[in-house]
This record gives sequence, structure tokens and C-alpha cells, in this order.
Amino acid sequence: MGDEAMDGLLTTRTGLDTVLGRINGQAVIGLDTEFVSERTYRPVLCLISLAWPGGQALLDVPALGDLSLLGHALGGDGGTVVLHAGSQDLPLLERHLGCRPGRVFDTQVAAAFLGHGQIGYQRLVGEVLGIRLQGDASFTDWTRRPLTREQMDYAREDAAHLAPLYEVLSAELAQRGRLEWCWEECRRLGDRETAEPVPEEAWIRVDGARRLGPRLLAVLRELAAWREREARQSDVPVGFVLRDSTLVALARQAPQDRNGLERVRGMAAGQIRRYGDQLLAAASRGLACPREAWPRPFESPGEDPAVRLATDMLVSWVRKRSADEAITGPLLATREDIAELMRWHRGLVPRDPQPRVLAGWRRSLVGEDLLDLLEGKRALVFQRGELRLSGRPR
Repeated sequence: MGDEAMDGLLTTRTGLDTVLGRINGQAVIGLDTEFVSERTYRPVLCLISLAWPGGQALLDVPALGDLSLLGHALGGDGGTVVLHAGSQDLPLLERHLGCRPGRVFDTQVAAAFLGHGQIGYQRLVGEVLGIRLQGDASFTDWTRRPLTREQMDYAREDAAHLAPLYEVLSAELAQRGRLEWCWEECRRLGDRETAEPVPEEAWIRVDGARRLGPRLLAVLRELAAWREREARQSDVPVGFVLRDSTLVALARQAPQDRNGLERVRGMAAGQIRRYGDQLLAAASRGLACPREAWPRPFESPGEDPAVRLATDMLVSWVRKRSADEAITGPLLATREDIAELMRWHRGLVPRDPQPRVLAGWRRSLVGEDLLDLLEGKRALVFQRGELRLSGRPR
């Protein structure tokens, strides 16, 4: 391979073709990305680092432009692509490569199945491979060119140890009967991050929305949908358009003229000049929304003492099963997973699809226990110094 692909930043189609020839037929390929997301609506992919037995390459994404050929090489029935904490990488790769890698193995997910916790790459490499990595350039500016030697060394290291990690972790998972669980989880990676945010659902993510009643939530829904579209069109983070606190204040006051806008806390004169008419129109649409179309207030398990106690009970059992199985707690089920199960069980959401904790490997490991507890078929007891389930399993 030429020096460009091995020692520097690959910027030409010729160099890319050489790399594609080298990775063709490889059983395992390590991949890492570097991106920045502070100033744009979508993260900007700046660099792809690849590693395979006997070679590595750093791909300059802005310089190369069309990476669909790389997508073809990594997709379909190709080799296993190994990532670490890849839930953000995969949507970026899909957007720039035209598809996702066909077979993905995430070393952070694998480590969580083996009791390592939500472990970082450097620490995992140290614990599993006994290699101490130096330096951290993750928060440097990856958009600037030329990249520094330190940045390129860091990017190479980020991909270099992924294939060896895969070999060790997959063997241990197979030995413990958990390899298929890991593959199942890896197939779901990045699903929630892939879809573009739906403007009409943006209000759900606004900090402070829980303090508003249904009618004002209708106003917030219109305002948040407008902000989402404006940010997407201008390619800036939504907070650059209006902060959440300002959006909530606008929904509370629902101003009907520019004088009203000037009285909203957090509204700058420049924002009123630029967005005033659109904000007033959005507030008016929200106020005109008929009662039957108002958003439902947030269902918070913590609002009802009985529901809160039930949630705490289920979380306690999840923690017990997590410790018993040496699986990282949040991988088995988060508190939000439990809240989702509670909403589903109470008929507050559609029956299909079922909650995550009732799907796949989670169902047999903990999901059926949780259903039995909710339905009163079994109970939690403290017996001989540990938490146990009474009654017979389903």
C-alpha cells in the first residue's frame, strides 16, 4: 500500500481504491470515527479510521466526498466490523456511506455482557489486552486541516486494537453462552439515533416541558416543531435558535404580539427581529388547537406513590439479576425501560410493539419475572440474606 494510506491522511480516490482492495475479504475490520457536533444540527463526520490484519488507513471524509464504495465493501455479507460504543457512529456511517456495515460487533456492548460495566475504550484495552494507551485527542477540532501528528496517532490507536478485542471478547462470550445475546444487541445499535427527529414530537425532549399543562403543551408543541425545522434548515443545534428555557417561557406566556415577545424572559432583540412573526404564528396555532388534540401530560412513574413503589420494586429485582448474571445493569434494563413496561402494562401505550425488556434475551433473563411481579403471580421476599422471588415461575 502506498505511503498516503499507511502514514498520512488518505485524501484521493486512488488511495481509497487501494484500501478497498486490502479490506476486501478481511474477516474482521476495526473501525472508528471522529466527528464534531457542537456547531451543527447533525454531527459532521471528519475522519474514518480502519484497521485490519497487517494494515491501517485514515480516511479524510471531507476530502474524499463520495464513500459509497466503502459502504459496499463493509455492507452485505462482508466481514465483521468492530466498533466501540458505536451507537453514534452507525447513523453517521449510514448517512455518508449509504448503508450500515452488514455485521457489527460493539466491544463496549460485549464488555457489558461480561460484567465490565459501561467501560471506555482505553480502559478496556488495558484490562483485556494489557496495553496502556497514551493521550486523548477526542475533543480536539477534527475539522481543521492539517491534522496534527498527535491526532493521527490517536485515531490509529482507536481502531488498532478493536479486532484483537473482538477475538478475546467473542471467545469469552461464547464460553458463557452469551455470544448470541451480544449479536442480538449489536443488531439494534443506533436504531434510535438513525431516524431524523420528528418536529411534531420535539416538545417531548424540551427540558421543563413537564411543568406545563395540556393546553400550554399544545403551544409548546408548535413552538418546538418550528424550532426543530429552523435548526435543520440553518444547520445549527436547536439550542442555537432558542434555548429550552426560552421556549418554555414562550409557551407559558403565549404572546400574541411583539410587545408580548419582548416581555418573555430570555428573548433577545435580535431573535425577535429574526423570528418574531414565526414565533407568534406558532403560539397562535397552539392556542387554537382543540382540546381533544392537546398533548397528554407526561406520565411519570414518580407522580403516583403506588406506581413509584412498584417501579422501585422492579428496579430492585433488575439490580439483583444484573449482579447475579454479572451483566451491566443499564444493559439489562434502565429505569426508563421499567417505566416503559409500566406504561405498557397499564394500557397507556399500544400493546405492539412490546417493551424492550420483554424482547429477546431480556425477556427470559428478567422480563417474565417483572411481568409476574406486576400481575401479582410472584412476590419479592428477603430470605437468608438476599432478595428472592417467591412462587413458581411462569
